Amino acid sequence: MPEAEAVSTYALIAGFLGGLGLFLLGMTLLTDGLKTAGGKALQHILGVWTRTRPRALASGMGVTALVQSSSAVTVATIGFANAGLLTLGQSVWVIFGSNVGTTMTGWLVALIGFNIRIEAFALPAIGIGALLYLFMKAARPRYLGLALAGFGLLFFGIDVLRETFEGLSATFDLSALARPGFVGLLIMVGIGALLTVLMQSSSASMAMALTAAMSGAVPLEAAAAAVIGANLGTTVKALLVVIGATPNAKRVAAAHVIFNGLTAIVALLILPWFLAAIAWIWGSTGEAPAPAVLLALFHTAFNLLGVALMVPVAPPMIRFLQTRFRTREEDIAQPRFLDKHSGGVPDLALQSLLQETERLADISHSMAREALRPDPPAAGTLDARRAAVEQLTTAISDFAARTANHPMPEAVGHGIAEAVRIARYHRETAVLADQIAELRRHSTGEERPIVSEQRRAWQEQAIRALDLANLESENGRDLAATEAVSTVETAYAELKAALLREGTFGSLSMTEMERQLRIISMARRLVTQADKARRHTEALEDQIQGLRKTLEPENA
Repeated sequence: MPEAEAVSTYALIAGFLGGLGLFLLGMTLLTDGLKTAGGKALQHILGVWTRTRPRALASGMGVTALVQSSSAVTVATIGFANAGLLTLGQSVWVIFGSNVGTTMTGWLVALIGFNIRIEAFALPAIGIGALLYLFMKAARPRYLGLALAGFGLLFFGIDVLRETFEGLSATFDLSALARPGFVGLLIMVGIGALLTVLMQSSSASMAMALTAAMSGAVPLEAAAAAVIGANLGTTVKALLVVIGATPNAKRVAAAHVIFNGLTAIVALLILPWFLAAIAWIWGSTGEAPAPAVLLALFHTAFNLLGVALMVPVAPPMIRFLQTRFRTREEDIAQPRFLDKHSGGVPDLALQSLLQETERLADISHSMAREALRPDPPAAGTLDARRAAVEQLTTAISDFAARTANHPMPEAVGHGIAEAVRIARYHRETAVLADQIAELRRHSTGEERPIVSEQRRAWQEQAIRALDLANLESENGRDLAATEAVSTVETAYAELKAALLREGTFGSLSMTEMERQLRIISMARRLVTQADKARRHTEALEDQIQGLRKTLEPENA
């Protein structure tokens, strides 16, 4: 019966590919629909509800359970960390919670996928979801319809996979893959991890393990090892995401790898006893658990075990990670907040730009202060910072240009343009400081002592104005900064007149007079540029606060 065998083999392959494709398509539609329909609410949860470790853990669990994608939450968490909205400590607990939240897929499959007739709810869900997506005009109902259709497709795919594995177990001995002993478990861990990497979905690997165990195609212990592998395989996505990313992103990804790796090792070492304990606890209710339910319990239990292990391990791990990946971070020319993942979310991109311009402000302020101190800086002292300012300004402009390719509210677009303007003010401050330092190094200092004292007093006033421009905004301090700039302007006119008298009456050479006039003119402009940056930064911070307040009622 070669022809019949060929047809049977073709049907099995087609069923496997079709069921897997339906599951992945359904998962993609479900995730995209939920993320789009509730995107701002999910951002609000991650950005605001993560002040403590328990809240960060609960946020990671809840958001992942809602969007059915731990990868999406991991990428979002990395973006928030690089935008300065989440600390490393908050980020890692969101990641830990995300690993627990992703076990919801296993429960959906175990409790619904094998106990209810799929066509009774999957086909209506697909139909209703498609109608909502096609005919509703409002964005949120349309994408909720997309999620509903994806939900139906997901379970339709599970049903096809279940039937395929039942036929496969009758034709081939899949249990041969699961060799006895610890080596056999390691092979199944590798298979689970490989499937997750290839399909970029631990949920798909989990569903395959559940259906294979439920149909009797592979032993329960082997399926559990594959689930451990699926959990471990998600770390590959995190590692790929942070290639070329900022140190903060790498630290969050490293925490993700440490958590999943440690959890996998412990779960694998105690696997037989762990499964037996879960079966015994469930069996005490009077009924033996189905293999799929037992695997879902196992998946959740070993991730919760991982969280429990992290309670004492997390603090030293965070301290250790904060000392890693410092080579690029210590280079002041390397952007620390302009992460490519936050660039895809305009609200986050705006916050990232503000954080980076604040770094730029600190660098240009230090240069301006040194250029105006009593003794000019030595040659080459400012070169590294001047180059860093140029590189950071270019990075800010490029990041803003990439972000502008994404749709965004008009207010956010205006804020991003303002951030670029602020960066240019700081760049101009740094350029002027470098030029002032160079001119002062060639100064002869031949003016009369009374003019020298007047010039030094004016430089001190300029430094005070710069210091006030670089401090955090407060009502009283804003007024002081404005008054300091006004004082610099008034004193500049007096000093300029004094220098002109010195040159006219011969106490100062015309060459030196011209040099001194250029120095104070540049310094006056330097103070003006720093003050403009201060005022525009304050306005941008107020705008960001206003945007956050408009989101809070909508997501309450």
